[in-house]
Amino acid sequence: MTLRWFQRGLIVLLVAASLYASWQNLISTRSLGSIGDDPVADWEKRFAPLKAQIPFRRGFVGYISDSNVPGASYDAANDEGEYVLTQYVLAPIILVRGTDHEWNIANLDRQSFELWNKSHQGTFDVTTFKGGLYLLHRTGG
Repeated sequence: MTLRWFQRGLIVLLVAASLYASWQNLISTRSLGSIGDDPVADWEKRFAPLKAQIPFRRGFVGYISDSNVPGASYDAANDEGEYVLTQYVLAPIILVRGTDHEWNIANLDRQSFELWNKSHQGTFDVTTFKGGLYLLHRTGG
C-alpha cells in the first residue's frame, strides 16, 4: 500500500512540475510578441516609402549601414540580417554594398549618419525617411 501511494505521489509531482514549467514558458515568451507579428512585413513597410522614390524598378543601388561608417558601433549579425531583409524587400532591385552607384540607400542611426555625412558633404542629395533610412542620389565626386 505504501508503494502505491509513493507512485501516485510521484505522478502528481511530475504533473505539477510539468504544469509549472509550461506556465513559466508561456510567461517568458509573452514579451516576444504575438504569433501574428511579422518582422519581414514590418521591414517591407519601413522601406516602402523609400522604394517608391527610387526612379526605376529594376537595376542596382548601393547600400551602406552602420558597419560602413568608421567609428560607428554596430552588431555584425544584425547588420548582415538587415542587409538580407533589405535585399528581399527591394527585389527586383539589387543591392550592392557601398555608394558607388547613382542611387544609394543608407540604413544608419542618427549618429552614424552625421559621421558619414561630414565626410561626404556635397557628394549626394539626401532624402531622409523615418527609421534611419536615407536615399542618396549622387550629384558629384
